[in-house]
Amino acid sequence: MDKEEIGKELNYREKKEELIRFLESKDSETMVLATSHNDRVLARNVLVASDGLDLYFFTWKHSRKCMQIQKNPKVALCKDKVQIEGVAEILGGLLDEKTKKYTDIMRRKFPEAIEEWERRPGMIIVRVKPTFAVTGGSSNGDVYIDYLDLKNEKAYSKKWAHY
Repeated sequence: MDKEEIGKELNYREKKEELIRFLESKDSETMVLATSHNDRVLARNVLVASDGLDLYFFTWKHSRKCMQIQKNPKVALCKDKVQIEGVAEILGGLLDEKTKKYTDIMRRKFPEAIEEWERRPGMIIVRVKPTFAVTGGSSNGDVYIDYLDLKNEKAYSKKWAHY
């Protein structure tokens, strides 16, 4: 990318920490998850817990979202001005010993939901590893959008609209 494509460089560490704070906040408890396969895109709300940048949600293993993730693990999540692209991985059942750590992350944020859903057969936990994020930027007469490229550890801002 050349300088014009990137726009203004931002402090990667600061932008990453800003995203983590958002993910740990109450503001991100429910996010819209988009999955796709065979030219069909579905979006729905999911309860999301985080551990650093890693995101976790639970679902029924026979849900459409789970079926799409198995075929195409590239997903997107959004809430307000935050959009996240990432790769989803089905970790296993909510009660599996190998997923206990991840279920506990969900349990800390959503104890009632986990208590209710862990007793139901076929509930699984999914992890999303973010690769790219877009956040609402700043405005000084113009609107800037902030981008966080997690693969390449770069953060930058680009002019989006002129007023």
